[in-house]
Amino acid sequence: MKRLRLAILFSVLACCACTIAHAQKRKPELPMDTITSEVIVQDLLYRHPPDTEGRSEEEVFGGVEPQPEYPGGTHAMYKFISANLRMPAKARKAGVSGRVFTSFKVEVTGEITNVTVLKGLGFGCDEEAVRLVKSMPKWKPGKQNGQFVKGRYTLPIFFEPK
Repeated sequence: MKRLRLAILFSVLACCACTIAHAQKRKPELPMDTITSEVIVQDLLYRHPPDTEGRSEEEVFGGVEPQPEYPGGTHAMYKFISANLRMPAKARKAGVSGRVFTSFKVEVTGEITNVTVLKGLGFGCDEEAVRLVKSMPKWKPGKQNGQFVKGRYTLPIFFEPK
């Protein structure tokens, strides 16, 4: 009887050992140099890619070098936005917060035109974002092949109740 128990015990242990060894062989290991991870960084100023077909004087470029620039750079632009942004009363009362995505064209002269809302919040925030972008001073225009060109920007404007 003891021998039968020992034989059964060894058989069970042998099966377990084989199962574990077989399971470990089935898992393919990837070398460390083939494992990759993707990091997506969202730029606050989205530049639309340039259209290379059928260029005309009315064409608006997005991927120009150098890019159109707010006088003083991005930091100065966000300083201007925070100093001049007015939270609408309706939005403050409703506790609305979030981003309004605006799109606008920077003309060859640096003027901002064609301001539109791509994604709004409502409660007066969309109108305030358009007013704010239209009130910006003239930008430095972008260049393409040594010529000043029009450029299009998408700019998120953040609204937070204070």
